[in-house]
Amino acid sequence: MNTKFYSALFAAALSSGVVIAADSSDKSFGEKTSETLGKVKDKTVEAGKVVAEDTKKAATNVKDAVMPDKDALKVEVTLNEHHIQMEREVPAGKTAFVVRNNGKERQNFKIEGNGLDKEFMIAVAPNDTKTLSVDLKRGDYKVFVPQPNNDSAPKGNELTLKVK
Repeated sequence: MNTKFYSALFAAALSSGVVIAADSSDKSFGEKTSETLGKVKDKTVEAGKVVAEDTKKAATNVKDAVMPDKDALKVEVTLNEHHIQMEREVPAGKTAFVVRNNGKERQNFKIEGNGLDKEFMIAVAPNDTKTLSVDLKRGDYKVFVPQPNNDSAPKGNELTLKVK
């Protein structure tokens, strides 16, 4: 989560309220202050909703990474420098990609296709293993290691995964 963004949003809401309070209407200082605080409250509630949604997304990603469904098909994936080793054909349904990085630098693992676009929030460290859980539908998917700072471009080997 970007705390600087939320701090800036709160500061903007507060400063816009101060400007409103400084207008030359016939309202008393107390009325202006109350109005300003009401507007700040509304902006704070909006910011809170954004924080809650971001937190929910992060929690879902953590849950998927740590606790794959017990009934998910486990697919072993090995990442080497510019090479992916894994099955090329799997049945449709819940799938847990168990990704082992045998390379010398951090690498991510991405799967795209049929409305799915999923990867780890944090790349897999060398000699580490992570699990990426997805629900695969029939069709073809592109599987690859994305380039750092350009997650839509493959860094090396790109595979087509066929889901039946």
